[in-house]
This record gives sequence, structure tokens and C-alpha cells, in this order.
Amino acid sequence: MIPEFDVTAEIDCDLDTLRTDLTAEDVADGFTEHHEYECMGLPSWDEASECAAEEASLLSDAEKSDAPDGVTAFLDELIETDDVGHAELMAYTFNHNDPGVAGLSMALNAARIVTFYSCSAGRNHHADYPMVGSVPDRARAELLLGLLRKSGCGVGQTYGRWYIYGPSIRHTHALANAIISSREAFDALPPPPWTTDLKEVLEERDEF
Repeated sequence: MIPEFDVTAEIDCDLDTLRTDLTAEDVADGFTEHHEYECMGLPSWDEASECAAEEASLLSDAEKSDAPDGVTAFLDELIETDDVGHAELMAYTFNHNDPGVAGLSMALNAARIVTFYSCSAGRNHHADYPMVGSVPDRARAELLLGLLRKSGCGVGQTYGRWYIYGPSIRHTHALANAIISSREAFDALPPPPWTTDLKEVLEERDEF
């Protein structure tokens, strides 16, 4: 099964105070207190779709599990039977994000909404419910608000940053799919300034 968390999804944000000063260097080096989160770069929609599809398969298996947290049970079993496969799944498919919020993290970045935090909640996790931190520009925020409501997710805003959350990873996964389905609308928007030099900045960081 997939656990449900005791939280009511609400929309609590102020589009006039969104953070708009991020540079490529900020995004590459990290710009919040969540120091362990790594920059996801500029993933393509195809990469986001592949991640979401793999996540959907894992969630389907988790739904059929009798364990209280089917995702954790699946990953624990995978570590025991195929630790290399587990490492590759987490590193290359989910980009070191928890399954259930990995698809949303990838979809947001493909939409050019930078993320800075993700957690699926549950055992040995620090969030109380599934959550992804992001910083949209106003135009993308307006698009995202409609998708949040349709998927049953909520958002809270702190210091111009959004914390997107849901009662379960079903909801955050649904939001990922909604974003991917709206790719044309996101692509029609001007890219945020931080995207201009991000690839080059990340390449420079890799050289040292």
C-alpha cells in the first residue's frame, strides 16, 4: 500500500513576492539551507517522462504490497537482491530524489521551475508529508496553480519559495504527470534568467 498523511492540501502563496533574483550560479551551488539537495540541471521533457513512467511502475507495485509503505518495502528488497540495480535506479532514474517525488522534481525542472528540496515522507525521512521545494517565476506559477488544484496538491510559500505538497505520493505523482501533459504551455513562456548560463556553470563546477 501507499501511505496517506494527515494533511489538507491548501493554496497559500503570494505571486507578488516570489523570488526572482536567482542566477545560474545560485542554482548550481544551492541557494537554501537544504544543502544536501543537488542541482538537477536542465532535464528534457523526455527525461521527465521516462522518470515519471518508472515511478508509475514502482507505485503500481507498491499499491499491491501488503506492507504499510509499499515503496520502502520494494526498495529494501531491491537493496538485498540487487544493490547495484538499486543504486542505478536511485542515481540515474530518480536523480537521488525519493520515488513519489522524483517525477515531480524532474517535471518541474523540465518546465524550468528550479527545485531545491524533495522528500517523500515516511520512515527515516524528515518531511511530515510528501513535499518538493521550488521557485517558479510568476507566469509558471500561474500555470502551476491550476495543476495543483486538479491533482489534489497544495502549496505554501516561504521567503518567495514554494513548498509543494500532497497527502500522498499518489498526488505528487499525479502533479508530475499534469505538468508533463502541459509541456507546450510551459515551453511557450520565456525561460527564466537563471537558465541562460546554467549548463556552462555546471560544466565549470565539474572541472574542479
